[in-house]
Amino acid sequence: MNGLPYIASWNLTKRCNLSCPHCYIDSTADSADELTPQEAMFVVDELTYLNRKLMLVLSGGEPLLRDDLLDIVRYATEAGFIVVMGSNGTLLGEESLLALKMAGLKGLGVSVDSLQPRGHDAFRGTRGAWQASVEALQKARQMGIQTQMDVTLRDENWQDVEGFVELGVKLGVKAVNFFFLVCTGRAMGSQISVSHYERAIHRIADLILRERRTMVRARCAPHIYRVLHKKGYTLPAGTRGCLAGISYMRVDPQGNVTPCPYMPVVVGNLRQTSLRQIWEEAEVLRQLRKGIYGGRCGSCEYSEVCGGCRARAYAETGDLYGQDSLCGYEPSSEEKVLPQEGDEFTLSWQPCARERLRRVPPFIRRMVIRVIEEKARQKGLKEVTSRLIDEVKPRVRGHRG
Repeated sequence: MNGLPYIASWNLTKRCNLSCPHCYIDSTADSADELTPQEAMFVVDELTYLNRKLMLVLSGGEPLLRDDLLDIVRYATEAGFIVVMGSNGTLLGEESLLALKMAGLKGLGVSVDSLQPRGHDAFRGTRGAWQASVEALQKARQMGIQTQMDVTLRDENWQDVEGFVELGVKLGVKAVNFFFLVCTGRAMGSQISVSHYERAIHRIADLILRERRTMVRARCAPHIYRVLHKKGYTLPAGTRGCLAGISYMRVDPQGNVTPCPYMPVVVGNLRQTSLRQIWEEAEVLRQLRKGIYGGRCGSCEYSEVCGGCRARAYAETGDLYGQDSLCGYEPSSEEKVLPQEGDEFTLSWQPCARERLRRVPPFIRRMVIRVIEEKARQKGLKEVTSRLIDEVKPRVRGHRG
């Protein structure tokens, strides 16, 4: 049997109150053929049969435009999922945020694409969008919902990565995510040059290594692991740049299953086939898990920990296993770089505590280590114990140990 996904992204609807030029799903006002409320509950059931402990990311379009959003959040939470949501922020008032929290929403990602209102509003095509996004993040944090700021990096704003992190810290977000566009939907290009991209991920890598006030992450940029490795960072076991079809999947508004939100390669439909059967038997997913690539990605010594963005390769070349055009790195003849056992510890950990950490998905492991070690320091401890993990565990969303 294949490994289980630990993240599932679900585009609940194509409907959106904005019309952003970079929308990967090409949002519309049309809800034709959208999963019904009854079918939505069935999707949650199918996800439960596949993996009861995954993180479920609800997005759109704009998810708040679904009348049954609260029912979906509540049902998925009761099923045991860690339910988070991505939104443009413009419809998130105090009433809707409180209702989402009461339904069980654990986290909220809101888009902020400029340090100044004018730049964000122009990019999003709506006056007041920046202010609404910022206020949504502030209100959500005050209500106890964990927040993250999602930034789309382009040629126009890539030099502001440090400023975005400072804004995120000011807003009290748990993470600042830098997204790099894949040319799907209305996005007709990556909107960032190869040279700017390379410089941006180097600066993001520096922030990842030194920032302790919030998490900093690069999305659709698996090459960040190459840069981190060259800067001396140990890549822990489980490190994999592109997770599409390996530990990550997407369900679209019509019930189609794809390897990721940015890869319009349908491997099955939940109206016709069980999710377990799709996940275990779809040939595209089987091939993605083999990690056999062409071009520079195939000959690169970082193919095991990076592998390039498969969605970008497909969108720009039509070859799902081709090279990622946004990467300008020339492979060397060195041996393959492989992930290593171990994590970013700053304190001593008892063997039983380390063993429990191994059960935590790689994408949140660094955050888990940080939260637990912070608690240890507050208590004056020099070693992390299993008992301390039990004490901290309720604070760490997604911790399975």
